[in-house]
Amino acid sequence: MFKNLLSSIGFEDLTVDTRVGQTEYHLGDTIEGIVELSGQTGHIEYIEIQLVERQENTDDTSDIQSFDDIISRVHLTPENDETIRFQLDVGNNIKSTTNQFFIMTHVYIANSIDAYDEDEIFFNQQ
Repeated sequence: MFKNLLSSIGFEDLTVDTRVGQTEYHLGDTIEGIVELSGQTGHIEYIEIQLVERQENTDDTSDIQSFDDIISRVHLTPENDETIRFQLDVGNNIKSTTNQFFIMTHVYIANSIDAYDEDEIFFNQQ
């Protein structure tokens, strides 16, 4: 079901893989996926998955090239499970389907530098 590997984050002996069922969605869809953990998960405080809309900054006087808007987010706390299911509600909060969209996986690790990754997904304009 969840064939599309979006991100794989490695830290010491820990690997965190984020998978979703597809990479193209429609407004109002729910993005369903799983986070697969392997290795020692004891030092993970939590995992945050975000759906982010990135839009270009059209202000020529600004040094900032783009703005990120968080459309949806979920916090996951690993326990003994090696696979954690998640859902992100897309809703109708998207400004434009022509913007770039990313699923960001952020692993918060106790007493260490946090690890994150982002992978692009797409929205059908219809």
